[in-house]
Amino acid sequence: MTTLKDFYFSARKILRENGIENPDLVARYLIKESVNVADIDIIINSGRLVSAAQESLINDHIKRHISGEPISRIFGEREFWGIPFKITPDVLDPRQDTETIIEASLKRFIGNPPERVLDMGTGSGCIIISLLSEWPNAKGVAVDISEKALAVAEENARINNLQKRIRFIQSNWGDSVKGKYDVIVSNPPYISNHEITNLSPEVKNYDPILALSGGDDGLDCYKIIISQIKRLLKQSGAAFLEIGYTQADEVMRLVGESGLSVSTVHPDITGILRVVEISSGEK
Repeated sequence: MTTLKDFYFSARKILRENGIENPDLVARYLIKESVNVADIDIIINSGRLVSAAQESLINDHIKRHISGEPISRIFGEREFWGIPFKITPDVLDPRQDTETIIEASLKRFIGNPPERVLDMGTGSGCIIISLLSEWPNAKGVAVDISEKALAVAEENARINNLQKRIRFIQSNWGDSVKGKYDVIVSNPPYISNHEITNLSPEVKNYDPILALSGGDDGLDCYKIIISQIKRLLKQSGAAFLEIGYTQADEVMRLVGESGLSVSTVHPDITGILRVVEISSGEK
């Protein structure tokens, strides 16, 4: 058997030689999650022995990550907005870019928290669950066309003790949704069909195609969602749509043609225009 310290150095070396970014951090994470130890154990209890079974498990995880599988997919979980989320092959892996929706929504309703939130195409439920964690008196509706995705979102609501405040509906966008909402959020599929083959392996090989493909021009889902926002959004409310890095002008055009108004377009942490904020356009 190998000591924890020796195995850590070996794992770090293998990851570095295979071009993995931040091999130190990745090695520590893979070891602590696979063997259920803390970071401090790798340093202080470095003489602890790693069993043959544990070594085999970690080596398998290393091989999977080197082959392109994201760590979040290996362990079936992802942190988003500081909250734990279960992910499966049926849902998109939440990414930091999407936290721009949370930031924009909180900024818009600062001092005046909303009561009703609608999440269209909820996937893992990361957006609506994150928002309701910030708005303790709000309730929400989460819709998705995928029954399997809804099951994951419902489990994530239970994990985060929000299951009593979210209703889950299987629906093609807002087709089966009634009522008016203070906040509408969505991170729809927006990759054009011809771009999908050029995506990184960790995206095209592990995220569900249903959550990626936005049609020939990447705008198919926006055309549907924007047409439904006018019916579902309260006059004083706001909608927030995540967009691809080249889509701001086209999505703003669709918003204008629908009779709605673009309040602003929010950049993500890298400065890329990421979220279109929409108001009813009514006076």
